[in-house]
Amino acid sequence: MGVDAIIWDYDGTLVDSARKNMAVTVEVLRHFDQEIELHLPDALKSYENYSLANHTYKNWRDLYKNSFNIREEDLDEAGKLWTPEQCKNKIIPDFFSGMEDLLHKMKPIKMGICSQNSSKNIEDTLRHYGVEDCFEMLIGVDEVSGKEQKPHPAGFIKCLQGLRVPTGEANVIYIGDHSEDVVFGKNAQEQFREDGLRVICIAVDFLQQEHLGVWKVEPDYRAKSVGELHTILFSLI
Repeated sequence: MGVDAIIWDYDGTLVDSARKNMAVTVEVLRHFDQEIELHLPDALKSYENYSLANHTYKNWRDLYKNSFNIREEDLDEAGKLWTPEQCKNKIIPDFFSGMEDLLHKMKPIKMGICSQNSSKNIEDTLRHYGVEDCFEMLIGVDEVSGKEQKPHPAGFIKCLQGLRVPTGEANVIYIGDHSEDVVFGKNAQEQFREDGLRVICIAVDFLQQEHLGVWKVEPDYRAKSVGELHTILFSLI
């Protein structure tokens, strides 16, 4: 078939960052409630609760409003606090086993990342694991306006532009762990359907959490391990 680019999600796809993100979220909420530990939302009381909440909502704004009790009028301020608090937290999340090797094998193909995490935080993690040179483009939460976060295709399109991949007659793989990642990729495909853009969506479930969330759009492929993802990718390229 031939693949022009591979675009990756970050959280839950390249790394297991849930525990770090939980800690960072508590610090963001502390700006609105100095005694946040006394009023901790249920979604932050356990890894399982956080994972369920994270897969329930389509973007961070809905997550913060519905699971963390942030008022609508405070969402923009909360969003601005995310990157500084991420940078303060020095925890390096774990790459999924075998992922570094897979990324190096994919290196001849143009690759980028589209995430609702902060670019600086992602860059630090990639550098720690020695895979920063595998990616030519990185679109984080700060590179896209609040109203254009996933599943809006703006970040996807911006990533393609940075990778210098034309939207006409291109085959692009998008890899993510969330139901909205599939919607994200297919929204980009729909926007450029007449140009011939094809987005192949691969849903990964490295944490065995397939019961989480509702899949409004089915992915083209599913992988429950990095090994399965390796097999799928090599069958496509």
